[in-house]
Amino acid sequence: MPETPEKDQQNESDYFNDHLVVRHSDGRSERFPLPEDVGTVTRIGRELDNDVVLTDARSSRYHATIRRTADGLEIKDLNSANGTLIGTTRLEPDTWQRMTSGQIVQLGETRIFWEKAASSQSTVMMAVPKKREDTLVSPTPPPVVERPTTSLIPWAIGLGVILLLLLIGGIVLAFWGGFGGSEEITAQPSTEAQTTVVKRPTDSNLTQQTPGSLPTNTPTPAGPQLAIPAVDVSSSEVRPIVLGALPSTEKALLLVNVRVQNIGNAPFVLSTNNFSVREPNTGQVLPEAGGTTSSEGLRRLGAIDRFDNLNLTAGGSVAEDLIFELAAETYDLELVFQAPELNPIILGLGKVDVKRDLAIALGTPVAEETLVAAAATPTAEPTPTPTRPAIIPAPQVVPRSALVGTIAYPVFNGTTYDLYFGKVDGSGSRLFRPQASQPAFNLDGSRIALHSWSGDSRGLVTMDVSGANQVLITNFIEDQLPTWTADGKDVILLTRRSGGRQSQLIKVDSTTEFVEDEGIVLGEGEYPTVGQNGQLVFKGWGTTAYGLRVATAALENIQAVTSVDEDTAPALSPDGQKVVFMSRREENWDIYLINIDGSDLQRLTDDPSNDGLPTWSPDGNAIAFVSNRGGSWAVWAMTPDGSGKRQLFTMEGSSDGFVGVDTYASRGWAEERISWTDATFD
Repeated sequence: MPETPEKDQQNESDYFNDHLVVRHSDGRSERFPLPEDVGTVTRIGRELDNDVVLTDARSSRYHATIRRTADGLEIKDLNSANGTLIGTTRLEPDTWQRMTSGQIVQLGETRIFWEKAASSQSTVMMAVPKKREDTLVSPTPPPVVERPTTSLIPWAIGLGVILLLLLIGGIVLAFWGGFGGSEEITAQPSTEAQTTVVKRPTDSNLTQQTPGSLPTNTPTPAGPQLAIPAVDVSSSEVRPIVLGALPSTEKALLLVNVRVQNIGNAPFVLSTNNFSVREPNTGQVLPEAGGTTSSEGLRRLGAIDRFDNLNLTAGGSVAEDLIFELAAETYDLELVFQAPELNPIILGLGKVDVKRDLAIALGTPVAEETLVAAAATPTAEPTPTPTRPAIIPAPQVVPRSALVGTIAYPVFNGTTYDLYFGKVDGSGSRLFRPQASQPAFNLDGSRIALHSWSGDSRGLVTMDVSGANQVLITNFIEDQLPTWTADGKDVILLTRRSGGRQSQLIKVDSTTEFVEDEGIVLGEGEYPTVGQNGQLVFKGWGTTAYGLRVATAALENIQAVTSVDEDTAPALSPDGQKVVFMSRREENWDIYLINIDGSDLQRLTDDPSNDGLPTWSPDGNAIAFVSNRGGSWAVWAMTPDGSGKRQLFTMEGSSDGFVGVDTYASRGWAEERISWTDATFD
């Protein structure tokens, strides 16, 4: 059906007009066209007579104003209660501050940014793609995929075996075990123009691999197996309770942030409800109150590190945000951690004057007096924290030297992806680029390649991490997962742009704007990743069979690593000797490690949650991954043998989502990526 004139006018308006994108505190997103005339203002706040009306309780009635200038936009904070922030910088009230396109501005719990008109984009121009059936030609004809067929012969054999089992018992069991096994791939990549027959694996359990020995697990440490928790209080503060539009003057919230570690050699289960506070003088005990708070309320309070039935392994470490509801009184509090089958841990919080802190938060004058700090201090009583017996070996943890740099990670916002930078030391995250995902840093971390979902630059983009020098290297939405060659000159990518939607790997120049018919076809495959040594590891497809493969960057000398189709997201260790990947071999997304020759397969995670998108630290001493273990989506790190799992930082949402309805363009987190560089950015 042709579009109506009104629809055409709307599309034209979207193309030529700048917009203000508003991410409301309740998760909704809106786009407001910005005026074109110089000097015209846009008012933002909670009152209904604003041009942009906010629903955020932390925003002011008249919070900020944006005005058009001759060369851009400026924003001014209207002396709001909670201020206006650009990055971490709080704006001076009643002072105009220049805005830049894509820069995130925080108003209470609301985020806004300026989205330039598509017509004004000059650094990345998107050519109009033409429909082509023969854009890419595979170097070999597509394979004939032969699937196992059902036959009566196996049933007859099975019946005979059962009869033998009844007759000779244990001998037959031994005989049957000798013939057990899994079906392996018989086809290898062909360099000749011939038909390749590929048999798809019929079993995907842990023992299925080609070639190599049976999997090995990390040995259990000698000595007693004990779970030994350690709890440290990082910070505590009093916040008012907002009821409707007004804060309560009778009660307040005590927010406590702690870090929980397992310094033993056996796991234990951690939940937020393991914590409580008590007043030793009165015996009053108050449970953790966040369980009755909505997820939106928790997010507004900044309580995003909260876990439910998290299996904290030996050497593991996570942050916990705790909430307690207190009356407007003065307390001498202790924080109590009591997990099942573990001795309690008691930490003194010191004196907490809720009445005074509440008055300060509400702006009520209080008498001048010395305020007792609420920092965590050991209680005068002996704390029943268990100590590690000398015979128990210390758990292996991620080396501090590895926990440096920046991790780029995608977050699905319900409609599309946004790309974030998170500091590995946990000191902060920031939005790098909206409507983008599948990041890959180059070797020195100066440039990044990514998939852009934005209408004005759909395809693959390379750019400096500062945001400068953007280049649209391909303009097909079907192009995915860019990865840099070791010299940083080219990008290898997965594409399904051909008429048959074959999965092919091609190479393009990393600094050249897309020109139709550019790109070198390497062969068939999926999820390419180039290691520091220049080797290419990828997921086999078509003529390269099923499972993970390793080859040169020209897709030559292809060698099998695994033979399971569920294996994906491979990443090569910096020394080029091991491959880490995610798989659903055991019906759950977990992370596995294998030698490059296909030997010594290990399962590194076995949590009921989803663990995936692994990547190596630049020094090879740690593996980062994404997980929703315990309920919160976060980026985690562990040692290469799966020990010492620790949370690095909480994500703004999940990495799993589908953009649009075309499965050849968006396949959820199975075709997403995180990337780690040792460079740091403000």
